[in-house]
Amino acid sequence: MSKSTLNFWIFFVISLILSAVAIAVFFKVVKVVIFLILMLALAPVIYILLKLVFPGRKPGDRGDKLKMRH
Repeated sequence: MSKSTLNFWIFFVISLILSAVAIAVFFKVVKVVIFLILMLALAPVIYILLKLVFPGRKPGDRGDKLKMRH
Protein backbone atom coordinates (compact mmCIF):
# COMPACT_ATOMS: atom_id res chain seq x y z
CA MET A 1 0.00 0.00 0.00
CA SER A 2 1.19 3.45 -0.75
CA LYS A 3 1.29 6.20 1.83
CA SER A 4 -1.57 8.16 0.22
CA THR A 5 -3.87 5.11 0.24
CA LEU A 6 -3.06 4.45 3.88
CA ASN A 7 -3.76 8.11 4.76
CA PHE A 8 -7.07 7.89 2.92
CA TRP A 9 -8.22 4.87 4.92
CA ILE A 10 -7.05 6.36 8.22
CA PHE A 11 -8.92 9.62 7.55
CA PHE A 12 -11.96 7.67 6.34
CA VAL A 13 -12.14 5.57 9.51
CA ILE A 14 -11.58 8.61 11.75
CA SER A 15 -14.30 10.55 9.93
CA LEU A 16 -16.74 7.65 10.35
CA ILE A 17 -16.02 7.46 14.08
CA LEU A 18 -16.40 11.22 14.52
CA SER A 19 -19.65 11.20 12.54
CA ALA A 20 -21.06 8.40 14.70
CA VAL A 21 -20.12 10.30 17.87
CA ALA A 22 -21.68 13.52 16.54
CA ILE A 23 -24.91 11.75 15.60
CA ALA A 24 -25.11 10.01 18.99
CA VAL A 25 -24.61 13.31 20.85
CA PHE A 26 -27.19 15.01 18.63
CA PHE A 27 -29.81 12.35 19.38
CA LYS A 28 -29.11 12.57 23.12
CA VAL A 29 -29.56 16.34 23.03
CA VAL A 30 -32.78 16.01 21.02
CA LYS A 31 -34.08 13.45 23.53
CA VAL A 32 -33.40 15.82 26.45
CA VAL A 33 -35.02 18.76 24.65
CA ILE A 34 -38.15 16.73 23.82
CA PHE A 35 -38.33 15.56 27.44
CA LEU A 36 -38.11 19.16 28.71
CA ILE A 37 -40.75 20.38 26.26
CA LEU A 38 -43.15 17.61 27.24
CA MET A 39 -42.51 18.22 30.93
CA LEU A 40 -43.20 21.94 30.57
CA ALA A 41 -46.31 21.26 28.49
CA LEU A 42 -47.74 18.67 30.88
CA ALA A 43 -46.95 20.44 34.16
CA PRO A 44 -49.99 22.78 34.01
CA VAL A 45 -52.30 19.90 33.07
CA ILE A 46 -51.08 17.77 35.97
CA TYR A 47 -51.36 20.77 38.31
CA ILE A 48 -54.99 21.36 37.31
CA LEU A 49 -55.83 17.67 37.66
CA LEU A 50 -54.31 17.56 41.14
CA LYS A 51 -56.22 20.68 42.14
CA LEU A 52 -59.44 19.00 41.01
CA VAL A 53 -58.66 15.71 42.77
CA PHE A 54 -57.43 17.29 46.02
CA PRO A 55 -59.40 20.49 46.49
CA GLY A 56 -58.05 22.94 49.01
CA ARG A 57 -59.97 24.92 51.56
CA LYS A 58 -62.60 27.36 50.57
CA PRO A 59 -61.60 31.02 50.86
CA GLY A 60 -64.21 31.66 53.59
CA ASP A 61 -63.19 28.65 55.74
CA ARG A 62 -62.19 29.66 59.29
CA GLY A 63 -60.73 26.32 60.33
CA ASP A 64 -57.16 27.57 60.70
CA LYS A 65 -56.87 30.24 63.38
CA LEU A 66 -53.10 30.67 62.94
CA LYS A 67 -53.49 32.16 59.48
CA MET A 68 -56.01 34.78 60.57
CA ARG A 69 -55.73 37.82 62.81
CA HIS A 70 -58.72 39.33 64.49
